[in-house]
Amino acid sequence: MRIFRNILLTLIIMAAIGAGTLFGYYRYRGSKEMQLMNEGIALMEQGNYRAARGKFADAQQFENSITRRLSEDSMEEDLYRYTAICDFRLGEYEEAAFIYDKLIALHPKDSSLLSARATVCAAQGQMEEAESLFDTSIAIDKKNYSRIYHAALTLREYGNEETGAKYLRKLLEEHDEDLDPVIRGQALCFLKQYKEAISVLDKVENPDMQTSFLLASATEQTGEHKKALKILQEYEEQIVNYPDMLNLKGTALCGTGKYKQALKYFEMALPLSQEGTALRQSILYNRIAAYENLRDFKRAAELAAEYSKKYPNDKQMNRENGFLQTR
Repeated sequence: MRIFRNILLTLIIMAAIGAGTLFGYYRYRGSKEMQLMNEGIALMEQGNYRAARGKFADAQQFENSITRRLSEDSMEEDLYRYTAICDFRLGEYEEAAFIYDKLIALHPKDSSLLSARATVCAAQGQMEEAESLFDTSIAIDKKNYSRIYHAALTLREYGNEETGAKYLRKLLEEHDEDLDPVIRGQALCFLKQYKEAISVLDKVENPDMQTSFLLASATEQTGEHKKALKILQEYEEQIVNYPDMLNLKGTALCGTGKYKQALKYFEMALPLSQEGTALRQSILYNRIAAYENLRDFKRAAELAAEYSKKYPNDKQMNRENGFLQTR
């Protein structure tokens, strides 16, 4: 019996060692997956979406059913969500749509996924589908006012400003008392009520970068270029990853006659902006205006001709293009 007990004890110890080794191995895999995911997120924050997507793909190699069981929650869906964001930012809309459709099949009432899918639809020119998905997302999460603002911005970016304005007019009419100053300021800026927006945003204590950008944007729209630049000055290092902020800085510099400096910001903003968006069109337009004000009519004419081919319905630039071609 003693021999039997010794054999049994040996087997139990070996099993425990084996289980410990196996657990350690899969814990390592989970740790490596998390490390790669965090590296990918850091690259996204730098605007390097292609490299970030590569990190997420590497992290997915460590994903398996055993690590999912051993961890408290799964990183797999997070990896796919981040990958879809990268696909979208890289203009690979079909790939992003495929991922979102798979995730929505698992979580049909997830308002953030529905909103993200709506954004892809808008980028693909599928405006009716985008609006329907945004409507569903908003209905599910009625108190998420930031998501309503995001829906409005997205629709405007891809050419449906009126529907976006409708969302925000309704928000102000029905929920004005519930809105914090930032959300109210966002809505007012969108609706081009800039002086009212400035009055609201000026009262925000310890504003973050996005709030300051919004205030600077409203200030620029009222013609106070130097004041807008002063607001942006604090974020000089951070704005290099944000094409909308770079474009605003360039516009404000143009307003003060510093066209050469402004061009630097427009050139920085272009590769960060997405094709088919109002922002990209704005950057291209502002760049032409800067060259024209520098009296570099040859370069302005070249860019104006390219612009008019891409945006044939812009009557103002078509007139300007005709003028420049005769210089």
